[in-house]
Amino acid sequence: MKHRKPIRPDDLHRSWLDLVETEGPFLSLPVLKRVWPTGMAALGDEPRAALRAALPDFEKAWDALDRDQNEAALDHYCKARDLWVETVLCDVFGWGASYLTADSPVVSTIQVQAPNRRTTATPTGALAHKDLVGALVLVCDPVASLHDALDDGWNASPIDRMSELLRASGTPIGVVTDGRWWAVVSAQKNLRTASGVTDAHLWIEESQAVSALAQLLSRKHLVGGKADDRLAKLFVDSVADAADITEALGVQVRQAVELLIQSFSESALRAAERGEPDPFPADRDEVYQAAVTVMMRVVFLLFAEERSLLPENELFAAGYSLSDRFDLLDQRARDEGHGALGGTYITWHRLLAASRALYEGAVFEDLRLPAYGGSLFDPERTAFLTAAGGDGLAITVSDRVMLEVLRAVQMPVVKGEALRISFREIDVEQIGYIYEGLLGYSAADVEEITVGLIGKAGAEPEIPLSVLEDIAAKHAGEAKLAAAIIKWAKENQKAAEPPAANALAKALKAEVEDVETAIRAVSMDPKLQEQLRPFIGIIRRDLRGRPLVVMPGGVMVVETPSRANAGAHYTPKELADEVVEHALKPLVYEVGPHQTDDDSQWVRLHSDQILALKVADIACGSGAFLVAAARFLAGEVVKAWQEQGDVFGTPKEMETRALRKVVAQCLYGADINELAVEMCKLSLWLVSLDKDLPFSFVDDKIFCGNSLLGIVDPKQIETMSLEPETSAPATLFDIASESPDKLVDRMDTKEVLDKVTALRRSLASEVDNSDPQRSVAAKRRQVERQRELTAKLTNIADGVIAAGLRLGGKPGKKLKESYEDLRIAVGLAYPKKGEPDRAMLDGILEVGLTPTVETDYERWKPLHWVLAAPDVIVDHKGFDAIIGNPPFVGGQKITGAMGTNVRDWFVNRLAGGQKGSADLVAYFFLRTKELLTGSGNLGLIATNTIAQGDTREVGLDRLDAGGFTITRAIQSRNWPVKTANLEFAAVWGSFGPVSGSVKRIADGKKADWIITMLDPARSPERPPKRLRENADMAFTGCYVLGLGFVITPEEASSWIEVDPNNKKVLFPYLNGEDLNQRPDSSPPRWVIDFFAKTEEEARVFDLPFERVCQTVKPEREKGAAHARKTPWWQFTRQRPALRKAIADLDQVLAIARVSKTVMPLRVPTGQVVSEAAVVFATDSYADQAVLSSGLHQLWAVKYASSMRTDVRYTPSDVFLTFPRPLDAGSLDEIGRTLDTERREIMLRRDLGLTKLYNLFNDPDVSDSADRDVARLREIHVELDRAVLAAYGWDFDPDHGFHEYRRMTRFTLSREARVEVFDRLLKENHRRVALQGEAPEVEAEEDDE
Repeated sequence: MKHRKPIRPDDLHRSWLDLVETEGPFLSLPVLKRVWPTGMAALGDEPRAALRAALPDFEKAWDALDRDQNEAALDHYCKARDLWVETVLCDVFGWGASYLTADSPVVSTIQVQAPNRRTTATPTGALAHKDLVGALVLVCDPVASLHDALDDGWNASPIDRMSELLRASGTPIGVVTDGRWWAVVSAQKNLRTASGVTDAHLWIEESQAVSALAQLLSRKHLVGGKADDRLAKLFVDSVADAADITEALGVQVRQAVELLIQSFSESALRAAERGEPDPFPADRDEVYQAAVTVMMRVVFLLFAEERSLLPENELFAAGYSLSDRFDLLDQRARDEGHGALGGTYITWHRLLAASRALYEGAVFEDLRLPAYGGSLFDPERTAFLTAAGGDGLAITVSDRVMLEVLRAVQMPVVKGEALRISFREIDVEQIGYIYEGLLGYSAADVEEITVGLIGKAGAEPEIPLSVLEDIAAKHAGEAKLAAAIIKWAKENQKAAEPPAANALAKALKAEVEDVETAIRAVSMDPKLQEQLRPFIGIIRRDLRGRPLVVMPGGVMVVETPSRANAGAHYTPKELADEVVEHALKPLVYEVGPHQTDDDSQWVRLHSDQILALKVADIACGSGAFLVAAARFLAGEVVKAWQEQGDVFGTPKEMETRALRKVVAQCLYGADINELAVEMCKLSLWLVSLDKDLPFSFVDDKIFCGNSLLGIVDPKQIETMSLEPETSAPATLFDIASESPDKLVDRMDTKEVLDKVTALRRSLASEVDNSDPQRSVAAKRRQVERQRELTAKLTNIADGVIAAGLRLGGKPGKKLKESYEDLRIAVGLAYPKKGEPDRAMLDGILEVGLTPTVETDYERWKPLHWVLAAPDVIVDHKGFDAIIGNPPFVGGQKITGAMGTNVRDWFVNRLAGGQKGSADLVAYFFLRTKELLTGSGNLGLIATNTIAQGDTREVGLDRLDAGGFTITRAIQSRNWPVKTANLEFAAVWGSFGPVSGSVKRIADGKKADWIITMLDPARSPERPPKRLRENADMAFTGCYVLGLGFVITPEEASSWIEVDPNNKKVLFPYLNGEDLNQRPDSSPPRWVIDFFAKTEEEARVFDLPFERVCQTVKPEREKGAAHARKTPWWQFTRQRPALRKAIADLDQVLAIARVSKTVMPLRVPTGQVVSEAAVVFATDSYADQAVLSSGLHQLWAVKYASSMRTDVRYTPSDVFLTFPRPLDAGSLDEIGRTLDTERREIMLRRDLGLTKLYNLFNDPDVSDSADRDVARLREIHVELDRAVLAAYGWDFDPDHGFHEYRRMTRFTLSREARVEVFDRLLKENHRRVALQGEAPEVEAEEDDE
């Protein structure tokens, strides 16, 4: 008897999920399996009976309405529907008496209105238990889809309206139905709306759908049971799972690309063995790009097929479809063994055929496939993959490899478990992120046997086998060998993440079960087998399970220089949507958010005006923000069409038409990476795909180039100068006309740009192959024509950048001479008469555009916006909005990543000469001003440094001075994906007018104004200036640079005993951690300090000098240039000014440089303070009171930089600008009280400063629960009031637990804080006006 194969829980859950039309982050498999580990139970007998009894009458009413379509049929249907809905809710789902109808007090108070206030939506009912409302119900008239907008004047679908009702009422779950269609809706705080729709007509034959719905919407999972098992929490957990799945797919796609390249490499090696030519292109990077392109094609086909966006017939399925290939190959592997798949290539040939058919189109008797076009599928992009070899294709990929490629994208492994996913559940933005992880890599020839090592999945290192053997020969034992391998990997592959030393040592020691099989899979050469055997435990396996060993003559994936600085993080759809909405919403209204807060007064633009908007992401990556912009603007266009009465087709057809128009007319993107450009195109194709039409044409909208380098003003080309206002137009040659006979006296770009603009107007239309002027082929010709028209101008524009970039763009005599040389060079290259001579111009381009440091690029590729998009920059006067998430490179790393000349270019050309260690993102903010219209908007994500220190001063402060108004801001927030441990900021604003009556939104709260620190304020603020009265008082401690200087107290004692003279160079060594963690704030270590002694003077101290000579000197000699400049026996920063200032003091105040407490302590002199602390050269208790006050603490939090929620205290930004009370004598007593009583508490309870103030700032620690904490709070309240009085200010500080900069403290209230900042800033400005010039800061006092 044949036994039936047991059904897995995964399959049970998947079977009903396949019957649900989902949108947004619906319920994930891991969550469902956690709550229902064996699958969901079938309906009980009574609910099933109730369902079967009620359904026939409802279906009869539906059929009658479908047939008759009149008022009587509709009335009859509505009555039958209401009975049916009540039966389902009360009897099938089991709500019973807990179901409340619309007239109940709980339900009747809930309502939302359309933006125009003309339409109101209210719930039909609700499930409630005591005070808890578990779900709302909305019943609507029959619709074709619950996602389609209704025609009652509010352009919102029933699901959209339920989402608004849920958010307005705070209820997490909703049920929407018209009787036939049933939707479960989740709309919770900080989460995107998610929904799943089922068809009641299928509930009898597909009973698992209604069984699952009944489980999800049962009273137990809405208002009862465990809180973690309620439906609302399941949706929250599913969002986290979606991020995990995305991260896992990103890793597996990276591994699949590596496997494809390994497979390509094996083909190439076989060709070499047969004596055939090398099948690879000379540029090995093209091999990597081809592998990535293959993966992008695979995902596109799976995504489009599962969403029914490609033809659905037997011929397409038989010849081109990929959707069933994984299951077929997997079954073959089970039946025939994996080895059998290694000899067939069916799936590879299918993929190549499908790609060509999608690009060129295909016509058969039963299948008509339009020519979708799209560079992704262009066979010429990957020509070597279809080139013939000696026996068929030169490059072949087996079904064994394709099985793993398909598994990689369809079965992510999350928390050790493989999950089968559907691409219906994957957002376009998720697909983009999956591929962003592939940037920063290339392919390179392998000259010797190279092995891949284990490590973090997707970021493992590789090492030549000979190097590995050499390391092993020099380091006996697993532990030492593991440490040496890790050291080599970190030095040679900076982006790689090898395992921890213990894990690597364990893997070296472990016995591998399949060692012989694994080695034979690599090679049958006995010698090589012996070489590999000792390391087989640390050689990682490819997706086939084979050790990753690449032979000489093959190619392998290598990281590029940019990888070390790369930091791709999945941008959830809701974050991209948030950025886009607040940047673009003001643009789609004639009267809108920038004119009034009253949205009932807003007036939407005509659809044609919306479609005339120009929106760009100038560092677009995979296009997540452009996809969000496409959706947002398309939604607004549809609303405008409806308001205008221009309604056609179904709502879905209107949405698709609007999307294609927006993509064709409104959106522009740029990225420095060619693969990123292709990924962005793919994202835009996916979001605007219509199975009956070609892909949206975006080759003229998504550009490859460096957005920060390039010409934005045509006069810069005409004058061949970065400063056209000071240069006369060039007169040496003809560049404006295509006619070789027509010469002009000056170079005039207008003729070319006019032609290009006219051409691009033609390009800005949806693709339509039935119209010869709008076909894919026609648009390709038009793009090529634009390249031809602008070729000369682009070459000259490159020269303008190159001539200036060589000098960092610094104005002056050398720059003028450089442009005089350029004019001569261009004249020779494009002469009025005679033969052209390009040698001089090519030399300028070579020198100027070749990076001065190792990068991913042989030459910088400037993006000349004025030539790429003159229809925008010249004709439209710029973009209406710029959105996105520019790349992050820290200010200290820009030079190493891009070169000194590029860094200087940013300073001189973008920042107007303003220096400072600004992060790269500041220069992207500055670039927006040059690209936007005079009233343009921006919405950009950045790191939270955008509002701090040099990055703020270079970026937002300059924009503010140029007329930019911040309308909305996020100062600091955790990245909304748990796998990314970082914080971000976001800035929205406009260069156009914003009404003073409109409230700004700072971190979700209304404010009158937002300053460049992204703090709320009452009015615009000028930043504080440094005060002369505070000079020579606050100092950063000594920067030692060398662990060899640091010794134990025991060593210090013994050395002094040997030679008492050593006491002159041995001191206790205090750092910030000691200040904050130790109850007595004492240093647990000592330090050798020769201060300014010469080498001869230092040698007198035998033991200390010997230690430094043996330990510090070798480190310094290998260190960076600045470290080598300092005598190796001295600290690199000795702080002579600090030593002089405290020479006559027995005690000083000190504060940890990085801390949450921001609280000074009194410490003795006679010790060395490290750079991790700041010393105040005062022993005054009054000064201690001021510096311990809430006023100073808040000032520090505001004006210092931050490391997450810790404050980084910099004297120049905080103390030098802080206006202390002029008469602080009265504060001596309260300062002494704080010091004495706090010290007693710390010593008695063995608490360090941080632990004590954690209790102090904890709202859960009540005064009655901890008398010491209560007393400390009482002292601080008294102290703050005394400090306010010392300023002569009389207002209530209103102490309590208040959040500021994402940290809750016991401090002044938000209102008092704003008042304090306002008064302190005015006082600073008053004193600055009286003092004259601000004090200089010694360079060493604030260095990093």
